[in-house]
Amino acid sequence: MSDDLDPLLLRAFAQSERPLPDAEFVARVVAQLRPRASLAGMAWALPAAMAVVIRALATGVAAPLRLHYAGLVALAATLVTVWSLLAAV
Repeated sequence: MSDDLDPLLLRAFAQSERPLPDAEFVARVVAQLRPRASLAGMAWALPAAMAVVIRALATGVAAPLRLHYAGLVALAATLVTVWSLLAAV
């Protein structure tokens, strides 16, 4: 693809006679794009964030249990924990 400017395209832009957006228009668009913090938005976001955290924790706990020797590892961890508690007493 050539980097040269297309004369037909340049002519089409020149004939369009559309003014460029002014600063006021750009400011209005940018003002509408800014998120507005509201109590309703926070009330919706908090339970959603808590659900994501709970699902992530559940996935983190359940994923290792799908491994081949996960039951054996869990049993060994339980035995080591009980042994260390009994040794501390």
